[in-house]
Amino acid sequence: MSSPEIGHFLEKEVIELFVALTADGRTVSLAGAEKWEQERLMRLKRQEPFLCPACRQEVVLRSGCYRLPHFAHRKGATCPIGHEPESERHLTGKRDLFAWLIRQGVEAKLEPYLPAIRQRPDVLLRHGPHLYALEYQCSTIDESLFCERNDGYRRLGIRPLWVLGAHHFRHSPKCLDEVHLSRFQWLFAHRAPHSAAPHIWYYSPKRKRFIRLFHPQPLSVQRALAAVDSLPLSSLSFSEWIDFRPLPLPVLFWDQWLERRKRWRRTFPLYPNKAVRRICADFYQAGIVPSLFPTEAGWPLPRGYLWETAPFIWQTYVLLFLVGKTSRPMTVAALHQWMDENIRNGRLIPRRLPLMGGDTHREAIGEYLHWLSLLGHLRREKGGRLELAKPLSFPATVDEVVRQDAALLKQIRQTPALRCYWEALNFKPWKK
Repeated sequence: MSSPEIGHFLEKEVIELFVALTADGRTVSLAGAEKWEQERLMRLKRQEPFLCPACRQEVVLRSGCYRLPHFAHRKGATCPIGHEPESERHLTGKRDLFAWLIRQGVEAKLEPYLPAIRQRPDVLLRHGPHLYALEYQCSTIDESLFCERNDGYRRLGIRPLWVLGAHHFRHSPKCLDEVHLSRFQWLFAHRAPHSAAPHIWYYSPKRKRFIRLFHPQPLSVQRALAAVDSLPLSSLSFSEWIDFRPLPLPVLFWDQWLERRKRWRRTFPLYPNKAVRRICADFYQAGIVPSLFPTEAGWPLPRGYLWETAPFIWQTYVLLFLVGKTSRPMTVAALHQWMDENIRNGRLIPRRLPLMGGDTHREAIGEYLHWLSLLGHLRREKGGRLELAKPLSFPATVDEVVRQDAALLKQIRQTPALRCYWEALNFKPWKK
């Protein structure tokens, strides 16, 4: 979309809205209303009624000692854009972000109503040749609604940008780098501009700071190791915000990863839900004690985040195929069919990332096969045929497998062919 078309869109197709309209159609803006004197608010209140620009139903001006002044629908009212409850955190956060953009001279509108899609982004802005919808999300919403909003913006040529409330950010009390990421939070992962790795932004209106979570490496369905930092809103421009440089994973990443592998081995069979029982049954049928999964399974990959299933599980299923436990031809196509069948039967779960583009779980499978090839375990022949070049490591005891895990990591560090591969993970250089 060219600049003139964008200008036309902003000026003609958007009903500019801050919060409400008067009965004669004038816009009433409460921008910066937290600084208004109470007397001025009372004079404004006497101008009622105020109307919602989307549904033209009456809204009321609310103000008090503990909440920012705002407009709200009356109880029981329905509106086509599906209003969410406005918390104080959300009201403050979206105004902070709007003011942050205006201070930089960015052309931005606060809460404009887009009648073509019946949506109202928190902030609509233009930066360079692109329009962006900036959404500050504090409450949990359904995945289908999240995707519906993104699809609506894209139909109008608008790029969605999402920021989560910082109250959603949770990490281990013992380790800032080990974070809790729910399926809901993963929806907000954007692709980093200089990397295939995802990132998630959070904002705290109380501290006036962004939290940046970069390159989460999944440990389980809801746990990951990630690079995390915190930046004051005042020290960051919008240009830097959308085009930031990737963060390397923490220096202690490998120590933490090996420790997590020990925890997988010790605790996985102890959670006997239906899915775990089915996975354990598959492992046992293949002659693998679940806690003694192969040493070559459960390693980080640049696109490992494309699986919701823990790395040691989905990678073990790849190895089950490669050691001939499926009685199928040893080809990449047959491997994909095998993994897809395990997705359909619920044993494996790919991750849904609506903001990340078209990459699928097969990208991670391809990286894993490449990793096995670099280690010398796998040969890839013409026509996509796969052949094991050397046997995998199947330990007999927990003590043995812990030693094997550490030995394989040492081998990885000493294998020159893997240096460029690890750079794709955005790790810091190996320490000698």
